[in-house]
Amino acid sequence: MSYYRPWGSMENGQIEFESLSDDTLEGALNVIRKSFFLYEKICIAVELNSEPGASKELEQLCLYTAKDGVSMVAIDVTTNEVVGVAFNKIQMSSNSSEKSFFECFSENCRYKSSKALVDFMINVDSRINLFKHYYVNCILEIMFLATLPNYGKRRIGEMLVTSSLELGKELKRGKNVRIPITIQGSNKVMNADAVPTLASAIMTSNYSYQIAKKLHFDQLLEVPYDEYEYNGKKYSERINSQEHRRCVLVAKRLSSM
Repeated sequence: MSYYRPWGSMENGQIEFESLSDDTLEGALNVIRKSFFLYEKICIAVELNSEPGASKELEQLCLYTAKDGVSMVAIDVTTNEVVGVAFNKIQMSSNSSEKSFFECFSENCRYKSSKALVDFMINVDSRINLFKHYYVNCILEIMFLATLPNYGKRRIGEMLVTSSLELGKELKRGKNVRIPITIQGSNKVMNADAVPTLASAIMTSNYSYQIAKKLHFDQLLEVPYDEYEYNGKKYSERINSQEHRRCVLVAKRLSSM
């Protein structure tokens, strides 16, 4: 069975936004390969593409995340190509003795650079306990956000975040808008009964931060890239950009109105 859940369009209908499905999964991974792994700031900082196998490991992270049924894609209807994706993860509050989803994934990483990227996310997340800060027990995390390079500066990333927020609001209203994704023969939805009341993200570039600012996310924490090192070199040195010098942890309550 093929699932289709639209969330809107732009550019006179040329770009459509819909929930990730079996039909669009490979296209979504292709965006991650052609854009995120090459140009995302932390991927650059940890030299992801210099280590064979590391990117495949992060593709596996995307697949695990897709099982939650809450990720989003942008489609160019003229070519039917996936041109943007937001891989979104449902995060549940746990007691201090339980490892988080990312911590469990990190423990099983076989490659230094992919582990470094996941550990970076763990470190930033650990600086503020969003569950306690907002008194919530379930969060929709916008984990990886990317558009194909030739589709940049067209507000596609912004609309992917907007659509993700709308999906979160629908879940909060009690509507089952999750789309099952078939991975290794199973389309069981993970965290199927979880209802997020907050959205969060780590914005690693000034571009993504401007999206969060425009959409009125709370800015909770700024962490300069000078604080992180990989293979003896600061993240800021590898990123080598005056424009992208820090990441920002952001969050926004999901209204049900």
